[in-house]
Amino acid sequence: MFEDQTVDVACPKCGHKNSILVRDFEQSAESHFVCEACKVGVKIEATEFRQRLQQVREELEELEREAAREAKPKRKGDYQI
Repeated sequence: MFEDQTVDVACPKCGHKNSILVRDFEQSAESHFVCEACKVGVKIEATEFRQRLQQVREELEELEREAAREAKPKRKGDYQI
């Protein structure tokens, strides 16, 4: 669902924000990239990110279920006065 989205990660050396694909975090416990600005190698541990991403997915699924329930047409006996 979010695999093609990006996350901006600030370089710990220069502060430049580098865009990293969400799919890179999902594939392994840690990701590596080279800062576009200062060319330093950066390692990111993805465990916390993946946990939060799972929470967001679950919240989104719940919102979709609620929207589907509310979208059902009302019948004559469903209304309250």
